[in-house]
Amino acid sequence: MNFTKAAEELNVSRVAVSQQIKALESYLGVILFRRENRALSFTQVGQRYHYEIAAALERAAGATTDIVRKPDNKILVVTATTGFATYWLMPRIGTFRQQYPEIDLRFVVSDRYLDIAEESIDIAIRYGAPPAANVNYEYLQEEVIAPTCAADFITPGRILCPEDLEAFPLIHLDGPYDQQTRWQNWFEVNGRKGFRLKGGITVNTYTNLVQAVLDGQGFALIGTPLMETFLSSGKLVQPVLAKPIKRRSFYLAIPTTRRPTLAAEAFISWIRVAFRDPD
Repeated sequence: MNFTKAAEELNVSRVAVSQQIKALESYLGVILFRRENRALSFTQVGQRYHYEIAAALERAAGATTDIVRKPDNKILVVTATTGFATYWLMPRIGTFRQQYPEIDLRFVVSDRYLDIAEESIDIAIRYGAPPAANVNYEYLQEEVIAPTCAADFITPGRILCPEDLEAFPLIHLDGPYDQQTRWQNWFEVNGRKGFRLKGGITVNTYTNLVQAVLDGQGFALIGTPLMETFLSSGKLVQPVLAKPIKRRSFYLAIPTTRRPTLAAEAFISWIRVAFRDPD
């Protein structure tokens, strides 16, 4: 809705844009825009015409971008959350590198939602509710958390009840995390509303939470899929007889504005197999 900005983007004059619009309106025999005191708005037919051709123009732009970027189609830009990158992706990425040594991987680690189309990111692995616009996404795995500690923190083979945890130090996660990550919520879900907490520690990042557990500082509410490697190896254990808490899911997202490169398709196939067969 701004001919001047359109001209700047196309690197032509504003007059040239205006003339092109007039030529299009003349060819179609309709008025597409209302021009009112430096403001533009669609006419009804203009709105309908824009809706019909926008998708076709995006496909044309995407096909052009694929050809222009062809020399770089072995460069793959992946964004992931800190927790996912640290505890799931990096321990496994070696298998992808063995299969596709020619692909140049570039990681953007961020817990902030990034507009992958605007920031030229090929693939995003995210957590929570998938965005509805401008991405195609697929479910990977739901997160399931439970009281977790280092294997050498308690007697090997010991099984605990929820009330037993009142005698152990707990590691609390503070900050912008929902109530399901809080010990108070876990105790209440397990029928312990009048629980008494032993002294523990509080951290405000997920990575510090995990490190404290690995160092034997107490129990924390963590679990699969991020802790799958530690749990499978026996470095971490979940010895409490209680129903685990199901949280939100991890999902894979790709932009709808361009077709995936061959490198992106290879990564998508690899991560599907990795989630289907964790070992």
